[in-house]
Amino acid sequence: MARIQVFLDTDVIISALLSQKGASFEIVNNPNIKKVISKTIEEELNEVIKRQGIKKEKTITEGFKTISLGLTKEKLLESYQELVIDEKDTHVITGAHKSGSKFLLTHNTKHYKSDEIKNRLDISVLKPGNFLQYLRSQKENK
Repeated sequence: MARIQVFLDTDVIISALLSQKGASFEIVNNPNIKKVISKTIEEELNEVIKRQGIKKEKTITEGFKTISLGLTKEKLLESYQELVIDEKDTHVITGAHKSGSKFLLTHNTKHYKSDEIKNRLDISVLKPGNFLQYLRSQKENK
């Protein structure tokens, strides 16, 4: 089976660091899921880890594909702002789109206009637990 690619929001990785139970941990540690983050997500992650004093596993993002968005803040807002509730989340949907991911995994689904994102970019915005349910349903249908 081909590895399915997902773009991870910072909160999913933080959740996996804080608990070895739950969907976020399962996704981050599943070798059959190709995880993608942006350099901006990586910077956010390091900032949150430092600010909250979270013990970081050195290998938490090892094996993740990290992409550069290659756009100015103005271009990000121009291209993607109407897809998010808060413009601070524009870089997340941009990363998911630029990486070619069909899934954006986040605990903050209310920050995104999911229907518009699905219709315009063909990206499903899901919580980690819902994504795992989707994967299980795909296995059952085969």
